[in-house]
Amino acid sequence: MSITIKELVALPSLRTRFLAGRSGEDRAVQWAHTCELPDPWNWLGTGDLLLCDGYSFPAEAKQQVRFLENLAQAALSGIAFAEGLHAPALAPEAAAAADALEFPVLETAYAVPFVTVARTVADSNSQEASTRLTKIIRLYDVLRRAHQSNFRGDTLLDQLGDEAGARLYVVGVSTGEPLLPTRHPFPAPFRQALIETVKARGGPLPTFLRLAIADESLLALPLAAGHRAVLVVQPLAPGAAPDLVVLQHVATIADMEVERRAASALRRRESGARLLGQLVDGAIDLEAAETRLSAMGLENRPWRLVCIGGDTSVTVEDVQAWLSAKRIRHLVAERRDELLILLPDAQPAEELFSSEREPEVRVGISHPVHSLKGMGDAARQARWAMEAARSEGRRVVMYGDQSAAFLPRTVAEGEAVVARILGPVIAYDADNDSQLMHSLEVFMDSNRSWKEGADRLGIHRQTLAYRMHRVEELTGRKLHSLQGQTELYLALQTMRMLNGG
Repeated sequence: MSITIKELVALPSLRTRFLAGRSGEDRAVQWAHTCELPDPWNWLGTGDLLLCDGYSFPAEAKQQVRFLENLAQAALSGIAFAEGLHAPALAPEAAAAADALEFPVLETAYAVPFVTVARTVADSNSQEASTRLTKIIRLYDVLRRAHQSNFRGDTLLDQLGDEAGARLYVVGVSTGEPLLPTRHPFPAPFRQALIETVKARGGPLPTFLRLAIADESLLALPLAAGHRAVLVVQPLAPGAAPDLVVLQHVATIADMEVERRAASALRRRESGARLLGQLVDGAIDLEAAETRLSAMGLENRPWRLVCIGGDTSVTVEDVQAWLSAKRIRHLVAERRDELLILLPDAQPAEELFSSEREPEVRVGISHPVHSLKGMGDAARQARWAMEAARSEGRRVVMYGDQSAAFLPRTVAEGEAVVARILGPVIAYDADNDSQLMHSLEVFMDSNRSWKEGADRLGIHRQTLAYRMHRVEELTGRKLHSLQGQTELYLALQTMRMLNGG
């Protein structure tokens, strides 16, 4: 059993007395530690006695009250000031708050070094330390058994939580998305509280970040995994205070598992991206592709291809983490600044990507793909639908559901438009190694300004004029005619949609 505040004060050798909060004298002291940071509650926790010279203790009464409230909320056992050093006098309001909180505020004689207090606590708690060591050994035994079973069952986090007496979640710092599986979904209020607290704090996270949600108090421990993950701890019993030393070891094990999964995910992502690229480009033997898809759990057809526009903050890693957390088999690759995703058609792709979490995302979804030979066409369908979503201001568009507007509705119609209007120019460039198409694109993007277009191309105005005259001859459209300009512009936009920008 840990030594209590009352028993510490009763030791003549420590020469320590109460300044306030005597009603909390039965609080157990598991450890004693100095800390002069302005927020010691983010660095110490359950059962810790804060030893303080007073540098961080505020002088103003309201701030003193808030300081003590934060310490009490973090379940510290009390605070002990060094007599005659730097702590301002305890305000009457702060003393009253300590009494109401049953939070001991002590003063230790100037002649007694804090190390003496710490050694006394450590010597008194040797049995407690032995119990803690046994619990820590059990935690690493959980990890050993998980490794022996090749981490089958995804139960590591739940088993660690059973040992620590808490419900555990490992989530992304900025997104709140789960990074390790668990029996219980991460509640939306927890996610919102984490994101808001991290955003409001800014900079690196402390050892313990405390989240207050309604009547619950949670802990978030940052993991070393690229500073992108936290362990969120929800005590099983209301008001219970998990052992912070034990939680540090839980965080270490969770960090190792996040890194192991990240390395495995990177290998899968790179292999999957190569396979998806080869399928779309038709650059792989179909029998070999069938074998590789089967190994990745994607052997069942049909599939769908999804295209996410490049003007978004969503990354390949984000998509993989999100779909993996939902246990959805997939391939994802970045192509032409866009994300291309292969999913089983059994997954409701439109529902998956209709979340408002990333409102700027524009998503296009292909028709079902029943043959590997159709992957290239499906990619173009998805890209076409994505461009329609972008132009129509919609989040998700299924191929064929876009509005007609002024552009062709389908890939086939688009290809026919490009061939009819721009086909002669494309053929001329191929035969003569010229740059008429590129010059036309730059000229139109420059609002048909001869000077700006020539400057951007790095050529003389007369050279640009000659090239545009050649375009007019080949297409039969005049650039000084509104109809000719419109047809050329729409044909160029269609070609960009077909080619992914």
